[in-house]
Amino acid sequence: MNQLVKHITSSVVCALLFAGTAEAGTVLKLNAGFVDTNKAANTYAALWSAESAPTEFIVQFKKAITESDKIALAKNFEIFGYLPDDALVVRGTYLNLVNFKNAHPEVQAVVKYLPSYKVSAQFSALSIFNKDAVESVLVKAFKSSEGAAIARRISALNPQVQLQVVDGKYIAALLPRGIVPQVAMLTGVENIQPTPQIESFHFAMDDELTGPVKASAAGDYSDLTGDEPGTKVMKFSAAWALGYTGRGQTVSMADTGLDSGDIATVHQDFKGAVVSGYPFGLWSKSWQDPMGHGTHVAGSVLGRGTASKGLLKGGAYEANMVAEGMWSPMLKNLSVPSKLGDLFTKAYADGARIHTNSWGGARSFGAYDNFAVQVDEWLYANPDMLVLFAAGNSGADKNKDGRIDADSMASPGTAKNVLTVGASENKVATGGIQVPISKLRAAKDEWPAEPIYSDYISNNENGLAMFSSRGPTTDGRVKPDIVAPGTNILSVKSQVKDASELWGAYNPNYAWSGGTSMATPLTAGAAAVARQVLVEKLGMQSPSGALMKAVMIHTAVDMYPGQFGEVGAARGQEILTRRPNSDEGYGRVDVANIANLGSQTKLIDNRQGVNQGAEIVYEFTLTRPGKLYANLVWTDAPASANAAQALVNDLDLVLTLPNGQTLSPNDHINNLEMIEKDGLPAGNYKLAVKGYKVPQGKSGAQSFALAFTAQ
Repeated sequence: MNQLVKHITSSVVCALLFAGTAEAGTVLKLNAGFVDTNKAANTYAALWSAESAPTEFIVQFKKAITESDKIALAKNFEIFGYLPDDALVVRGTYLNLVNFKNAHPEVQAVVKYLPSYKVSAQFSALSIFNKDAVESVLVKAFKSSEGAAIARRISALNPQVQLQVVDGKYIAALLPRGIVPQVAMLTGVENIQPTPQIESFHFAMDDELTGPVKASAAGDYSDLTGDEPGTKVMKFSAAWALGYTGRGQTVSMADTGLDSGDIATVHQDFKGAVVSGYPFGLWSKSWQDPMGHGTHVAGSVLGRGTASKGLLKGGAYEANMVAEGMWSPMLKNLSVPSKLGDLFTKAYADGARIHTNSWGGARSFGAYDNFAVQVDEWLYANPDMLVLFAAGNSGADKNKDGRIDADSMASPGTAKNVLTVGASENKVATGGIQVPISKLRAAKDEWPAEPIYSDYISNNENGLAMFSSRGPTTDGRVKPDIVAPGTNILSVKSQVKDASELWGAYNPNYAWSGGTSMATPLTAGAAAVARQVLVEKLGMQSPSGALMKAVMIHTAVDMYPGQFGEVGAARGQEILTRRPNSDEGYGRVDVANIANLGSQTKLIDNRQGVNQGAEIVYEFTLTRPGKLYANLVWTDAPASANAAQALVNDLDLVLTLPNGQTLSPNDHINNLEMIEKDGLPAGNYKLAVKGYKVPQGKSGAQSFALAFTAQ
């Protein structure tokens, strides 16, 4: 074995010099624009000084923010959160804050939190033509205790406004577009945005193709090859052979529901699998699935395969499920709760540590909006859960260059702390949709150029689904994080009368479908297997969500250059760079690699974390020339929806070679860092996790997970 681990240290180096290398900004990076704080303060100081009522201001520091900075500020002011670069949002009067600045030379500037900073760019421009148009909006308050008071002040602006306070901090409202700027002027309001339009992320195939799908299926299982569920491409069988079937793990799914919505009468493929079920749909009293999407999703996670005598089972077919139905019988559509944390909290209480979501809002591609903020907020407070979201199905080649365009990620898949899943191709030659993409009704608008135009959707496991949403996010973060098969997936069909056949029924028990909706539950099944491996094989009884995420990306397979080969961008090369990239993320899920995790791979789940200006070092030795693959993941503090950069706590991964040379990604955008390097000489190495900037750490520190393989 080409690795000798001498020791793993947890020595914290309080390196003051290192802290000084974190460059402080002189601007605020906001979605509304970049603000030169000194210039703003010089221009408006007299105006702000005349205001006597406390309101929100931004205090920017000349250096990385420390715990002592926050303690000093908190003595006289309320602190609400972080803004890039090196700034805290506080409440007070301008004169008092200027006095604080004068007494603390480390403060760069104090500027007012202007109403224009709070209004989402997702709103259309205000004009006389739309000022009276009623819009559904989500207002976020800085403090939960002030939500009701803010709601009353909004009502005072216009008595016709309809609103509901959700969990104190969020206010769902129907109000005229013209009063949005007035709402933003209210003290205590942090952000206002249009309510996301949520949809399930199965790819809606043309109705005219459902006839051939039905006709092509034998329905008696005699035509099945084993590829149909998508588990073969992902190499689940290698894990199953070792007894890793998701046993002892509980996965929750929030979707259109699950079959009959009754544990006693649920589809036979879920008998004994369902721990509990809850209705979340508006005006719904049941978690049944009258649509069919949720049942298909659940089958991919953990369907037992009973109806097919084990031929069509989910990835973690011995795991358990908490089913959450969000179908609204009144709306005939999904209705996601305004407080997304309710979904996760209910599932967590019933033992789920993995939560899969095949839905989202694609109104504003790449945005880190308040739905993404809510998810990050919940996960930061509950770091033992891994939450998955589908990337979306908005992939298109609008510029007709033969490559899928960037920037089509849906929220909450834009959240930092979730595992966001894109769709690769399943490998199915018979059954499902077996026509060239050119035959699809949308092809001339969405995928008009070769090599995509004449391709088939499930003919190459190294290919990406043409509809799978691509990143990066608006602030440049890599998304999706990972991909899994999402084309021509055969899974369980809801038995509720008139439920959709999706891409077409195989027989009364199973149906075909596709989308990042289908890739996400397969990945959730793989995550359940991974958690079983961590618990049973590696003795890690309560792995964090960050560690599970690190394991999933560390064991993934780089799909570069994709299904069309290294033909160059001009000829439609699918993936232009090695991982990570915003086509495949860190690669395709590989369950065999998960099951075979061994002593060569070191997994660190550091709950204490690393402080600002400190480092934690892990040492290893290569006994002969070799390579290193390392992944650092941390569950970051939630950012503001008003910030142009979502990263809050910034860690660095640094490799020191035997000759003293250092290698680092120098990534100050993502809360995932990777070093993948071959051709390393024999010798002693140090792999360090450094606290570059930790303004919002718990007790001043940011926890992290690290997975690395040196061989």
